[in-house]
Amino acid sequence: MEQKKAKKIDHEEYKEIYGAALCISSFKHLILSPESAMNLQATIDIPRVPSLNGLIGRCSQPFEKQLTETDVNSKQCRLSINKVDVENAVMPLLKEEEDVEKGIRVKVYDANGKEYPMTFKLWAHKLHVLKEGWIEFCTDHALLAHQDFLKLWVFRNLPTQDLCFFITSRRLQEFQPIKKRRLNA
Repeated sequence: MEQKKAKKIDHEEYKEIYGAALCISSFKHLILSPESAMNLQATIDIPRVPSLNGLIGRCSQPFEKQLTETDVNSKQCRLSINKVDVENAVMPLLKEEEDVEKGIRVKVYDANGKEYPMTFKLWAHKLHVLKEGWIEFCTDHALLAHQDFLKLWVFRNLPTQDLCFFITSRRLQEFQPIKKRRLNA
C-alpha cells in the first residue's frame, strides 16, 4: 500500500514538473507588453532609476570595475572594460549586424538618468572601450583612479532596441589598485 502511495506522489510530481515545463516552453513565442517585461525583470538586478522606467529591455547582470589611471586620463579618453565582462554582459546582447571593431553607438546613463552618447569599440584589436563621451562622464562625476568603483549594466533600450549602458559609482578610501588574478583559459 505504501509503495502504491509513493508512485502516486511521483506521478503527481511529474505532472507538476511537466506542467511547469510546458508553461515555460510556451514563453518562447510570447510577446510581452513593456509592463509585463518590467515585472519579469524585477527578479533581475536591474537599475532602479525613475527616468529609465519603460526603457530597460533585455539586461545583463551588473559587473564592477575599479578605475585605473588610464580610465580617468583626459588624453586617453576611454574606459577600458575587462574581456570577461564583455563576453558575459555585452556579447549576449549584441545583434548580428553590430560590429565592435567598427564601433557601436551607445547611450550611457548615470544614476540620475542623464544620457551620455558614447561608442563601444574593440580598440587596437585587443581592448574593449567606451569612448567619445567618457571624459565628460568622468568629469561630471569627478571620478578618481583607484578610489572609484563602477557598477555597469548593459541593456537594450525597449522602444528603440539600441544598446545602452547604465553606470553608477562608489568611492572607497583605497588608493591602491586591486590586482585581479588572471585565470588560465
